[in-house]
Amino acid sequence: MVIGITGGIACGKSEVCRILERMGFVHIDADDVAHRVLEFPEVIGAVTAAFGNEVLSAPDESRGPVYIDRKKLGAIVFADNDKMDILENITHPAIVKQIHSIINNDRSKDYVVEAIELVSSGLVDICDELWIVHAEREQQLKRLMENRHMSYEDACARLISQENHDWKEEDADRIIYSTEPIESMEIQVREALLNVRK
Repeated sequence: MVIGITGGIACGKSEVCRILERMGFVHIDADDVAHRVLEFPEVIGAVTAAFGNEVLSAPDESRGPVYIDRKKLGAIVFADNDKMDILENITHPAIVKQIHSIINNDRSKDYVVEAIELVSSGLVDICDELWIVHAEREQQLKRLMENRHMSYEDACARLISQENHDWKEEDADRIIYSTEPIESMEIQVREALLNVRK
């Protein structure tokens, strides 16, 4: 079984995935895969062609002669939706290919795939279930400021950058509400999985 988990930033997706991990699922985080593909030579070449050599950092023995500095790249793309689209057009095919490879390598396991761009990337097509994790905006802002140490302005900007998200709650097989205590979230997840198993 493959369950796809999506939703906005700081809405509790990772917590839902941790609960499913405790229930035997293998967690695949598209953000982690995205970090890895930024080290692929063909991706480095395409990113530097699009954004220039200023997104590169100095040589590092552990990472090769040059590598993409994610902070520098992030400062460019999070401030400009058009540039974010360019980056996603470069990285999404490599991310999707990697995730397909992980799952197809061992179909005997259950997987939970966590991704903000689950639908538009096409990853939803490999999922048996689409779950959306929902949190109120105030809760997202609080988590971004407390857990990621963002300023209020930066947290608002990050939420605004996701306003045109690619998921619709009416298309979800399940909605998990993460404004509740973690114990309640676990009950929701266990009940949802029980219904799926039926």
